[in-house]
Amino acid sequence: MNRFWVLLAIVAVAGSAAGWGINYAAYGHRDARMGEMVYGGDITGENIDDYYTQVAQTKNPQVDLPNGSTYDFGTMAPGTKGEHTFVIKNTGEGDLKLRLGATTCKCTLGTLDNDVLKPGEQTEVRLEWDVKTDAKTFGQSAQLLTNDPKHYAIDLKIQGRVVGDLEMVPDALTFGDVSADETVTLTAKVYSYMDPPIKDPTFKFSSDALNELSEITIEPFEPSEADGASSSALQGFDISIKINPGMKQGPVSQNAMFGFIQEQSDSDATDEDERKFLVTPITGKIVGSLSMIPNPKLTGSEGGNYIYDFGEVPPEGPFTAKTFVVLKGQDRDNTTLSIESVEPEGIVEATFGEKLVRSSMTLYPLEIKLIPGPKAIQRLGRNQDDYGKIRIVSDNGKSTGKLVVGVKFSMEPK
Repeated sequence: MNRFWVLLAIVAVAGSAAGWGINYAAYGHRDARMGEMVYGGDITGENIDDYYTQVAQTKNPQVDLPNGSTYDFGTMAPGTKGEHTFVIKNTGEGDLKLRLGATTCKCTLGTLDNDVLKPGEQTEVRLEWDVKTDAKTFGQSAQLLTNDPKHYAIDLKIQGRVVGDLEMVPDALTFGDVSADETVTLTAKVYSYMDPPIKDPTFKFSSDALNELSEITIEPFEPSEADGASSSALQGFDISIKINPGMKQGPVSQNAMFGFIQEQSDSDATDEDERKFLVTPITGKIVGSLSMIPNPKLTGSEGGNYIYDFGEVPPEGPFTAKTFVVLKGQDRDNTTLSIESVEPEGIVEATFGEKLVRSSMTLYPLEIKLIPGPKAIQRLGRNQDDYGKIRIVSDNGKSTGKLVVGVKFSMEPK
């Protein structure tokens, strides 16, 4: 048995030796050799390191925009065209290569040979745009691609405001909450970009009642740099509005109309036939001399009154709430507030704290208190009688005002 394994080992060694000899006879006697590597006819394996050392960029260009990358054109009318030229300068040591990238407007690149700027050279990029929008703001941009390693892409931007032939600042008149016995004062400016100029300006409201209470003056002026973005207007008009007391309580939502006539030397029509209007909204709210400051639990109701919602009051409370009654009007310094009545008595209590005097109003802190009894009580506001009520009166010696606060709650017994 041992002789068998010895014989098998001898055969394996002999086979391996024969295989190696055959392989060496076919391939092993040849010298390994890499042929000549040629790139472009000049670069070989021996001089490739020298080649890359020579072509490596050691002097970089540098982009400079002497006048900035953003241009504000001020104001333009819809449908008009504009253009601006940006200056591009190479302040680096290497050649600066330029080409246009993405753009949102029609742009033209000032050209040099191969669009390359030598150190110290400059060129221009002109941006042209059409104002095809009625939006209040406008902007376009063009991207300039370079080989400056610090600024591969530069955004050139134009921006400004879009205005029509006439512009009112502010573009809406509002006066917030005003007492019925207070005077409302508002101011506005109208800028005209129309040529030929306008004449005979007028100002009125769409409400006859509002017109009867109003005193309006219009003063022309010449726009200047002090008018900011509107300085390019050809004409300006200061409008002062005074609305005397007498407006009915409730929201005000009307139109204010600036009327004008444009000078036309070749027109046969009368002036009134040529009158045009710039219309803008006027909004606000006329309230009584008594009001309140709303919060998540206190909301207004019809007739200028309010509702305070305690919600479901658990046995441990809270049983008190604090809010403010607001007194406005010309006679507020001579006016006193008092609690006329509450209901149901013994369940709802109301007391005023020390008044707080402000420049345009007087605030009266109001504390509302619920007093639990032996039985559950509910005032859920299912109808006008299903509330607790607090009646507040004001007296200035001339007239008496009244405010009702409904109290909504569901209270467990104590």
